[in-house]
Amino acid sequence: MAKSRGWSTPPSFFSGAVKDELSKRVRVIAMAMLNEIVLLSPVDTGRFRGNNIVSVGAPVYTSTVNVDPTGAETINQGLSAMTGLEPFTQVFIQNNLPYAVPLEDGHSKQAPAGIYAVSFHGVSQAYGS
Repeated sequence: MAKSRGWSTPPSFFSGAVKDELSKRVRVIAMAMLNEIVLLSPVDTGRFRGNNIVSVGAPVYTSTVNVDPTGAETINQGLSAMTGLEPFTQVFIQNNLPYAVPLEDGHSKQAPAGIYAVSFHGVSQAYGS
């Protein structure tokens, strides 16, 4: 009769580590996505860049009066929104300005291919398995 080769360490002992790593991975990918979006965002006044909003758990359907030509404040606010990110939580990055859809559709000479779709494609290629 064959001897059982069960787990030497129960999987429950490392489930916390897996959850922590998952949260880190989501944060890294979300920050890469936000950085790409900010980098590709066209800049006239900086209002579009300042309105790339990060939320955790549910989307936000508002816009802000933030003007951020460099994008640094937007990135810092996004990082702050993801502080304490729990495993299995969705992260949303969106821009609710009325002209966000036309910009995404290529109505800017600074971003003729759009912003969000191009960013998603680049980040998914970089972090895909």
